[in-house]
Amino acid sequence: MMRRLSEKFTYANVVATIALFVALGGTSYAALKLPRNSVGAAQIRTGAVRSAELKDRSVALRDLSLGARSSLRGQRGLAGAAGPQGPAGLPAARFFAAVSSAGALVRGNATGGGSDGGVGNYTVAFSQSTSACVYSATLGTTDATSTVPGRVIVRDNGGRVGVQTFDAAGTPADLPFHLVVTC
Repeated sequence: MMRRLSEKFTYANVVATIALFVALGGTSYAALKLPRNSVGAAQIRTGAVRSAELKDRSVALRDLSLGARSSLRGQRGLAGAAGPQGPAGLPAARFFAAVSSAGALVRGNATGGGSDGGVGNYTVAFSQSTSACVYSATLGTTDATSTVPGRVIVRDNGGRVGVQTFDAAGTPADLPFHLVVTC
């Protein structure tokens, strides 16, 4: 029996057996001894990783290139039917008035007011308190004439709008103005 075995021990058989043990041992060594995350993009050939090698739902959208993301986007669909018309909202300029230099309410929806005892002082009242609103006034006439240069300031006056007008020098002056109140 030993003789039959010794006939099989040729140089080629011995080298092939050693090569087999080295190859199997090297693979298992690499599997056991390589550090974690030691294989990166440089070690992987293009096209080597396919869908079968990936865990389901393990690739997120952020992992895809911009080109891949845009290819996933489908064509734009048809526009849907228009919805019903909504209710009309309140106008932005809820209250407004044009006041002459004498303090007369020329147009707008002011309910009262006018000159307020003193040069360039006016008060304009509306159907409700305007304390929580925003005021804007501009010097201007209600006819085709022009007004002199000057400035106008506004303030809350107990739920009504207080207005003061001044000429270009900063002196109080009776000047016509337009007032807009936004609530």
